[in-house]
Parts: sequence; structure tokens; C-alpha cells
Amino acid sequence: MNSNRIFNSSLQIYLGTLFFFAVFFFFQKYNNYSEWTISEWLINYQGGFTRRGLLGEIIFHISTFTSYSIREVILISQIITYLLYFYLIYKFLKNSNKNIILVFALYSPLFIVYPIAEVEVLGRKEIFTYIAFLLVANIFSSKEIHNKHYVYVSLILVVSCLIWEGIIIYISFFIFIILLKNHFLNKQYSFIKILLYLIPFIITSYFVIFKRLDEYELRIMCDSINECYGAITYLNRSLSSNIGEVSSKFEIIYLIRYVIILLVGFFPLFLLILNSKFNKKHKSKSKNYFPLFFIIIFIPSFIFYYIAQDWGRWISASYILSFLTYIYCLKNNFIIFSITKFEIPILKNKFTIIFLFILFSFGWSPKTLINEDVASIPIYRKSAEIVKYFYINGGR
Repeated sequence: MNSNRIFNSSLQIYLGTLFFFAVFFFFQKYNNYSEWTISEWLINYQGGFTRRGLLGEIIFHISTFTSYSIREVILISQIITYLLYFYLIYKFLKNSNKNIILVFALYSPLFIVYPIAEVEVLGRKEIFTYIAFLLVANIFSSKEIHNKHYVYVSLILVVSCLIWEGIIIYISFFIFIILLKNHFLNKQYSFIKILLYLIPFIITSYFVIFKRLDEYELRIMCDSINECYGAITYLNRSLSSNIGEVSSKFEIIYLIRYVIILLVGFFPLFLLILNSKFNKKHKSKSKNYFPLFFIIIFIPSFIFYYIAQDWGRWISASYILSFLTYIYCLKNNFIIFSITKFEIPILKNKFTIIFLFILFSFGWSPKTLINEDVASIPIYRKSAEIVKYFYINGGR
């Protein structure tokens, strides 16, 4: 069995296990009437246009015209969404077994496993940004790119923005792969031309940011679903109030903690990026500045740490999009990886590798909020929770 087949089989088992975990915890969230994740999926347009309302509006109408309750439709939608996400992840990552460092980066606790390790994040709407990125990356992996492909991307971005406005912060990752593809195809697409295809997204972003429900409109929406809590109560809050919420909880120790989380969680990916450069087959003055490009597209993601307190989510989102961007560049031969600059003797011993892998990948995980500490052995704890549930309920 070759290394890629082993890699693919291991990835299938990993994703299959995580999907089982996800489905279990989705059912746990289903009847929890204080669950923030569910409240986010309840947001709709019944009281007027508002951010994050598209998906809730679709769910509302499906529930209206079927025998399923809104919460049942949400449960089914969440399961289908994660099934699609894991499928796209597998198709995107299969046969990517290039080196041990990439394997470490793939199994970082900031990547696929994070919503399972930190269940409060499971089902949050940023997953649609990841799905959108995977779809766009797949489109721009084609050998020939035509105008229709840009139309598809424009539509994907608009729909994603209407579901979760956070994609605005991460749009630099999308723009990067579009520009990169055009450069390597030697197409004469200027930034201005690409910007034209982004106009629908820009217009959508404007309304999503500045259109807010008043108290009366919010009440109409709440009455339409007979629930009003969690994310729904934030719809009419100003940006300054969100910033104030972060600043009121901020302490320097929290910043230090997350800098350490970033350095440790990103470390394998940092190694990959620092030891990669643009493919020499394509002449470019910037061919030796691949790490610099990553810094540029990564910088906008720091905005989230200033305006919202879910720092664990933001660091995971930044990692996911950074890793997927790197894999996109690698798969399309835009970059080449070479670690001849230095050797890592510690990675020559198999037992040491296994120990470090388990410790790094499954020994810790950041919590959701800025003021929460790092969790230890989260997957073990979640596994024990599932076993305990089935033991108690099976014994009845």
C-alpha cells in the first residue's frame, strides 16, 4: 500500500469519526433552547432584511410548507452541511501526502477537529465560508478559466455573505487565489477587472453591515419563530457595542495566551510556508516572496479579534483558510516545497513522531471566548461523554 493510499484511508477514517461526533452533538443541541448555535440558524427575513438571515429564511419556508418543525429542519440542514464540508475537504486533501510536516499541519487542533473539540463552535455559520472557499478553489483549479467561472464565484460569495457576514474579513484569501490563477495562466486580468466581478459581493456587504433591524422588526422576526435569544438579540446592536464587549474583557494575559496558541497551532504550517516558494517555471519578480503574500492576506483576519470576543473561532478560521490556501497553491503547482535549508533530527525517530503527533493534535484545544483557558485532551473528554451517554441510556 503506497503512502498516498494510507494517507487517504487515514483521512477517511478521521473524517468519518469526526462526522459521527458532529451528528451526536447536533442531536444534543437540537432541544437546547439556550443553544447559541441554533439561535444563529433561526435568524430570518420575516421582520425585514438583516445579516445572516438568508439561511434562516429558507429554513422558515421549508418548515412552513412541510410537516417538519423549524428545529428539525435546522438539525437536518446542519448534518447535511457538515457532510458536504467533510466530502469537499476529503476531495480537496486526498493524495496530498507530501511530507510529515504537512500531516502535522493537517491534524492541527485548529483545523477540522476544532468544532468537535470545542462543541460550542459546532454548527456556527463560518463553515459556509469554508465551503465557499473549497468551491472557489475547485473552480479555479480548472485548466481553463472563463467568464462564467467568475460569475459562479460572484454568486457563491454573495450567498455566503448573506449567510455569514464574516466572509468579508476573509475575502483576501479568495482574492489571492483568483489573482494567483490569473497570473499563472498569463491572463491579462487586471485587479480592476476582477473587482468588477466582486461588485455584487461589495454591494451585499454594504447592506449586511449597515442595515439593522429596529426593535419592532426584531419582534416580528422573533414572533415568526416563537423564539428570541442568543445571536438574535445581537442583530440590532451596534459595532461599537461589540467592540466595547471585547475591550471590557481584554487582559494582556489573554493576548499572550493567544499568541502562544497561534505560534504552536500554526507551527507546522509556518514551516511549510517558510520553506515554499513560487514555481521557477513561472518567471516573476515576486517568486521568492511567497511567505510575504501569506502575511498580506492573513493581516485582515486580525480585525475580528477587535470586534468580537470569540477568539478561538477566529484563530481556527484563520488557520483553516490559510491551510486550504497553501494546499491549493501546492496542488496547482504554483509553489514548490523544499526543506533543504535545515534538517529536523527529532522527526527521524518514529516513536518520537507518534508521541509528538498525539500531543500536538489531540492534547489541547483553544476554548471559544477570549477569557477562557486552553482545554486539555478535548477529544478524549468528548469520547467519554458519548460513551457515558450511550451507557446510561442503554441501561434503561
